[in-house]
Amino acid sequence: MTETKFKLAASSAALLITGICTVMVFAAPIETTSMKITGAFSSVFIISAAAWKFPKRFYCMALVFDIFAAALGSVINLYKTVGFYDRFVHFLSGILLADAGMIIVSYLFRKCDLKSNMLIKIPFAFFFSSACAGFWEIYEFTADMFINANMQGGNTNTMGDIVSGVLGAAVYSIVSAIAYRKKSAP
Repeated sequence: MTETKFKLAASSAALLITGICTVMVFAAPIETTSMKITGAFSSVFIISAAAWKFPKRFYCMALVFDIFAAALGSVINLYKTVGFYDRFVHFLSGILLADAGMIIVSYLFRKCDLKSNMLIKIPFAFFFSSACAGFWEIYEFTADMFINANMQGGNTNTMGDIVSGVLGAAVYSIVSAIAYRKKSAP
């Protein structure tokens, strides 16, 4: 299967899952809004377009994250019905963003014709993801302050979200370091 066909199939699967979640809302008494449903479908298209030139692994990870965040979290409302769900999604975002950081730093190494150095790449991926977790919470705070979006649940929620994202970044970094050691072992 070509990369294009693979990505189209992955995006189609994400749309199908979002559709199934939407049907579930109308078939069962699940509280949601038309804005959440519209946002879930829109996010599949936005992520598909934004991640199109990224590697297949990242493309799939981004769509899986979107399914957990939008289709399952918002449309069928797991954020409200499963206590740890928000933390789980922030943990996944930490992994996804660490992978994005690794892609960025690897690109820069290639572009500048530098020898790959995992002692730089892994910390970069970790700190990139950690910074994104902080910036996301700043975004939520700003939305709450200016348009009363009610995205944050107070300081405990904000800090828990950041910690969950950083833990995801840490897991990604540890797994990357172990994989690198195994790969470079004689």
